[in-house]
Amino acid sequence: MPDLGPMGRGGARRRTRRRMSMMQSNDQGEDQPEEQINDADTEESMKKLLKLAKLLKDKGVISESEYNLIFD
Repeated sequence: MPDLGPMGRGGARRRTRRRMSMMQSNDQGEDQPEEQINDADTEESMKKLLKLAKLLKDKGVISESEYNLIFD
């Protein structure tokens, strides 16, 4: 009889089911730390967004009215 390893018959199936179960729980957001968002990050992101929008406006990629529509 072949050596079936420490798990015996069906061990590979059990390991596969366990891995699939773990992947499904991670897909559902379980055991994931909540992302911490603070005001400093938000403020920095807004500064970068405003700088990008101004650059796009200055380069003619978006019009003055489009810029105003976004940031007014």
